[in-house]
Amino acid sequence: MVLDPQRWMELRRFRGLVESGAMSLTEVARETGLNWRTVSKYLAADGPAAPPRRSPNGRSRVRVIDEFAPLVDSMLRAEIRMKAAVIHERLAHEYGFTGNYQRTKLYVQEARPRIAEELGITPNELAGMHRRFEVIPGAQAQVDWGDEGKILAHMGIEKVYSFHMTLSYSRDPFCCFTTSQDLQTFFD
Repeated sequence: MVLDPQRWMELRRFRGLVESGAMSLTEVARETGLNWRTVSKYLAADGPAAPPRRSPNGRSRVRVIDEFAPLVDSMLRAEIRMKAAVIHERLAHEYGFTGNYQRTKLYVQEARPRIAEELGITPNELAGMHRRFEVIPGAQAQVDWGDEGKILAHMGIEKVYSFHMTLSYSRDPFCCFTTSQDLQTFFD
């Protein structure tokens, strides 16, 4: 992540605290809302002594996500815990966003603390939202049915359902279409 000069200067204020051991990189990351790797990069002893450079003409480059920033902000205002993956998917499918997920994730990471502050939500309330649930391979899967409606009615098939299963360890998805949601279909 390339920080703008103002954010870089804000981050550099913490350098003395980190070097003296008064604060850890994780604490600085939490305080600034930045990723710990970004904090580590810019606060390292051999880190850059000047703000990161932008494009040759001195202006910051326009990012694809910048055009969609107000929309992302409104999504976060409506649901502060919305995941970046969901936001990216909605932007791509509903609004024609062509940027990659990584850029969306970085923008959400920067915007969420700002919007949470606007909404009066403390950092402690946001702290537990990214806890990942881990299981051993083959131990668990999540399943769900979807109602696809009468998409094949012209062929004499009254209702179509979709069966979705995601393996909890690998996050590998599976989907198939059925004409029934009964237990036998589930086992099949």
